[in-house]
Amino acid sequence: MLRNMTKSEMEGFDARNSDEQASSPGTDSSGKRRRFKWNIWIRRLHLYAGLFLLPWVFLYGITGAMFNHPEIFPQSTIRHVPATQISALRDFPSADQLAALVVEQLKKAAPESQIELASEPVAQFNNEIILEARSADHKYAVHIHPVAGSAKVAELPRDESQEALLSNIRNIQIESNPYGVAGAAVPEIMRAAGIEQETSVHPLGWCKLNFFASVDDQLARVTYVLRDGHVDVSRFDGNDEMNPRHFMLRLHTSHGQPPHWNARMFWSLILDSMALAMVTWGVTGLVMWWQLKRTRFIGSLVILLSLATATWLYFGMSAFYASTKL
Repeated sequence: MLRNMTKSEMEGFDARNSDEQASSPGTDSSGKRRRFKWNIWIRRLHLYAGLFLLPWVFLYGITGAMFNHPEIFPQSTIRHVPATQISALRDFPSADQLAALVVEQLKKAAPESQIELASEPVAQFNNEIILEARSADHKYAVHIHPVAGSAKVAELPRDESQEALLSNIRNIQIESNPYGVAGAAVPEIMRAAGIEQETSVHPLGWCKLNFFASVDDQLARVTYVLRDGHVDVSRFDGNDEMNPRHFMLRLHTSHGQPPHWNARMFWSLILDSMALAMVTWGVTGLVMWWQLKRTRFIGSLVILLSLATATWLYFGMSAFYASTKL
């Protein structure tokens, strides 16, 4: 029977993953043929979306772990120090003790107010304590765990910044201040947007102008900050001044679209394409899963578990951010 099946039927048979028996060409209806072709199209779309996503799945998967764990692909040697070897931290206050001390000082600073420490949510540190230790030749980042009392020491990489040029010039003033021109346009923009309220205008965010210039016959990279006129001029020799770890993490956090068409703009468009491909991947995966009848029950349990976990994390993280100022 399989030898007499058309190519379309064979692909449809494969798409159903043997959950349904294949029909012979003589009894196969046009509806089934259309369904077979639809299944094949879904499988191909799922396949190619996954292949397109592959580089970014690796990038965001690896760099996401690198953000959480500095020990992954470290830029320097990390030395761990257990709490048993750090006697000086024995007097470090717990989160509850420190919160009580802060409330005590607030009471002294505002005696006219009634201030009491709330029992819920409990006091929590939001991060490690990070200090910098310097010697004549090296710099170290010392991470102290405020709860466990342990620590880790990482040697910071040497500063590979390009040689500064015109280092005595830190700020310049442009006769036609670009932020002033932009600020003067805000009332017109507000009216065009349908907002007739009187508003005051203040700088927000940092827009920079980057370009190259020749300084004493040396190629220089110039960065001008529109907001305050700060200018940075450094000799350029093609070095991006970033070690591989820094570069990968910068790719992970890169977002938004610049005003010009450059590599960053194309990176932004790729991220948009990746977002669409991820949604497509998920939808086609659900369709393919539903076609496999014998996996529907277990798959439904997995989806329910996933939804329950996502719901718990949603409310948990909402409560965390509501009670924490990062």
